[in-house]
Amino acid sequence: MYKLNMATIRKTKVGKYTYWQIVESKRVNGKPRSVVLAHLGTAEQLLYRLKEGPFEKKIRSAAHGAVELFYKTALMLELPRIFEQSFSVQKRDGLKVGQSLLLAALHRAISPGSKRSFASWAKQTTLPEFSMFNPAKLDSQHFWDQMDTVTTKELAAAEKAITLKLIKEGLFSPRLLFYDLTNFFTYIDSGNERSSLTRRGRNKQKRHDLRQFGLAQAVTKDFLIPVFSEVYEGNITDKERFIPFLTRLREKLAELHISLEEVTLVFDKGSNTKNNFAALDTKKIPYVASLSPSYHQELLEIPLSRYRKVKVGDHEILCYRTCYEVWGKERALVLYLSEKLRQGQIQGLTQALEKKYSLLNELKQKLNNPRARKKQIENVQNKVAEILKGERGPELIKVSIQDKGSGRFDIEWELDKEAYRRVTEDIFGKKVLVTSQDGWSDQEIIAVYNGQSNIERVFKHLKNSYHNAVQPQYHWTDQKIRVHTFICLIGLLLSQVLWKKAKDLGYTISVESLIDMLSQVRKADIITVTGMKGKPAKESKLEEMEPELKEMYEELLNTF
Repeated sequence: MYKLNMATIRKTKVGKYTYWQIVESKRVNGKPRSVVLAHLGTAEQLLYRLKEGPFEKKIRSAAHGAVELFYKTALMLELPRIFEQSFSVQKRDGLKVGQSLLLAALHRAISPGSKRSFASWAKQTTLPEFSMFNPAKLDSQHFWDQMDTVTTKELAAAEKAITLKLIKEGLFSPRLLFYDLTNFFTYIDSGNERSSLTRRGRNKQKRHDLRQFGLAQAVTKDFLIPVFSEVYEGNITDKERFIPFLTRLREKLAELHISLEEVTLVFDKGSNTKNNFAALDTKKIPYVASLSPSYHQELLEIPLSRYRKVKVGDHEILCYRTCYEVWGKERALVLYLSEKLRQGQIQGLTQALEKKYSLLNELKQKLNNPRARKKQIENVQNKVAEILKGERGPELIKVSIQDKGSGRFDIEWELDKEAYRRVTEDIFGKKVLVTSQDGWSDQEIIAVYNGQSNIERVFKHLKNSYHNAVQPQYHWTDQKIRVHTFICLIGLLLSQVLWKKAKDLGYTISVESLIDMLSQVRKADIITVTGMKGKPAKESKLEEMEPELKEMYEELLNTF
């Protein structure tokens, strides 16, 4: 009888190495046995045979550009040293507290996620290679335990040391500081009594149903580098927080041997009260701020014919300067026309008027419904007043109520075209600035205040779900919330410093685009098999990328 014996390939392990063999099943002394026909060697040696010569094989690819440059930025600012000196030397999973906080900051800046998601993110990057840690060990418990050791005093010490380093590197000029506040909603349960920071208040993301905490910040004019921040209770208004902030800012600047009187503070109308301006006067703190136009209607009535043209940057702007009594004191005021603001106000007014027209039309249909109940004229007047309330409704929409008798009424309305023209042409678009810097020109005052939009961009960064996000934050105690916010602000600091480097090189992209582009720079581990004997050569090299990205990456790398 003819027997067909089929040869097969078999894997065998010797120590930690895997080899391949060609084997055939035969009977030896009447028993089936696998007989080795040929030793093929390792998988790489087998491929060498098949390709009849040397070859390369990629065995791993990881995101590299963003984590590398962020880490180098941290080294430039000496954050590892500062953190080691500021925080506990407790070690967990081979890392000190400061090292864990820095890694968490890189995570929040580049690809925000929960502490639980850190390990899976880090494994996809080259961060573990040059930071020397095992990502598998860094679970959420690791970060919670490390964060537990951090005190408010240690956070203040770290912030002070970082600010001194920024001054040394020329990244912080105290001449101008922009101040603003925001808040972040949380999902902390109403019954949680461990957190006194999170309170219900007016949330700027319209989540009034949730507990929130506030964040006050002062940033530099150039590149939005945060130099002072403070977490506070969520039920405190912007106006209430202003004087405590001035006190803390004075203390912080004194530690840096900077007098608050040397700094011009720029803030918006949300912090305006008589007491707050009295505090500025008493402490002799220079300021540039905006006033709410609605409280100074007589200023808005000043015709544009009395304004003069000034050049601010590349734009010509109409402005008017005067002295005016504000909260019991003569102050320098600058009114100027912003066409961008005017167009936005007109768009908002148009939407508001359309909504009021729709409500008036609904009321008209109800009044003309034969089945409608009889009404008193006072009821109709009250309903009309309710519809017109706000958005200049009573001023712009003229409504006439017609009495048809027997408790029946009808309404007609029209837009007051002259009032509409006066509002949109003579009032809209005007901003009112107040300053103690009497010696500054109109151009300087306007240019400085326009920089206030910078800090608003900072808060947008902190609420960007893709980079530098404070939310979501899965912490339920005040101490953890403060440490978590500190981590996020360190990530923001690194982002802004790296963005400044890119700007200095001539790249005009947003900080978010910069992070996204650098995240595309990947490094691959390559093994090269050159023969049947010896271990394959292993090396790491950057993967191919667009020439523009490669040029930017290399130029940024050369700045360190």
